[in-house]
Amino acid sequence: MTAWLFRPFDLIGGRLALALGVVAIIATALLASATGLVTDGVLDLHLWPAPLGSTDLLLMGLINWLSLSLALLAVGHWLSPSKYQLLDLFAMQAMARWPMFLAVAYLSVPFVRRETERLTEAMLAAMPEQSHEVIAAPAYLLDAMWLFALSTPVLLAIVWMVWLMYHGYAEVFKVRGWQAVLGFVAALIVAEFGSKAIIVLALV
Repeated sequence: MTAWLFRPFDLIGGRLALALGVVAIIATALLASATGLVTDGVLDLHLWPAPLGSTDLLLMGLINWLSLSLALLAVGHWLSPSKYQLLDLFAMQAMARWPMFLAVAYLSVPFVRRETERLTEAMLAAMPEQSHEVIAAPAYLLDAMWLFALSTPVLLAIVWMVWLMYHGYAEVFKVRGWQAVLGFVAALIVAEFGSKAIIVLALV
């Protein structure tokens, strides 16, 4: 079970991983569309005032997947001395996005969605007139702590997803050590900003 959760690409790859990854991207888009969430970046998940269409959200998911895959391809090609399979790279990066579906499913729970919206609105409403006294107020601190507690499963899902992305990249290119980690971080940063820019240009 540990291998399936944290090192699945030791067990699966190729076309099956690609099929599972595409299902994850489609399922995430459909559920996010139905519940008013958006995935407007490689690592981003937000509440949205009005639900977007499933086509727009599917396009976001594809942009996120391809942005990171291409960034990792550039880094991995530069770092790796061995041959690699392009199919495995794209397949593993698609499959690595399954935790995002779980995060969307969690935020789709009515109580979680309702409380997150309420706390976010309350804290934003206090921002224009915020002072040190307001920030230190017990009610403000309690709201912030409760919002953090509600958000913890989403943060854990995103951390899990990043680990799977790294594991897939390391498995494809057979890279290890600090150079592999730094290369992955650089690719992730480029892909995050790149995906958001492309989504803005394509959908806004």
